Amino acid sequence: MRIWKFSIGLKTAAVIAALIMAVSIGAFAVATSNTTTSSVGSDLQSPGYVGSIKVDQYDNLSEGQEAKALQSLAKITPEQAKSAALSKVNGSVVKVELDNENGYLVYSVEVKTGNGIIKDVKVDAGDGKVLYVDGESGVEEESNKELEKETSKDSSDSDSINEEVEQEDEN
Repeated sequence: MRIWKFSIGLKTAAVIAALIMAVSIGAFAVATSNTTTSSVGSDLQSPGYVGSIKVDQYDNLSEGQEAKALQSLAKITPEQAKSAALSKVNGSVVKVELDNENGYLVYSVEVKTGNGIIKDVKVDAGDGKVLYVDGESGVEEESNKELEKETSKDSSDSDSINEEVEQEDEN
């Protein structure tokens, strides 16, 4: 019996590990996208967030009828949604709209910041929690990271690619 012995450099091992991780993540994403079912169909939006009030698509209603149907489901008022949005983003409210996004009932609150940038803040129409802030600066991006941590507590794998590559380097 012959035993094959070969050695590869540390950089090569790190590149191979990174490639394996990238292919694995891509395969997982493809598999997940093929098995996901939703009442919204292919209108899923990014980023994905989960609200407290699940709603169906109202394809057979006019815009006005849909707005009334959504309003009857909301547990908080537009004023409460404005307050929640302003607690995360400093500025003035430009527009508040009740929407069905990702199959959940949310208020989209547009806030104009002091430097003129419009931020779209997603507020849960059931409990008033801020679900997402579209961010271009550090404050909003940090806010989104905190929100993502809160909504992804059920995630069991917290390893990052960097940690796994570092573990490879130690061997």
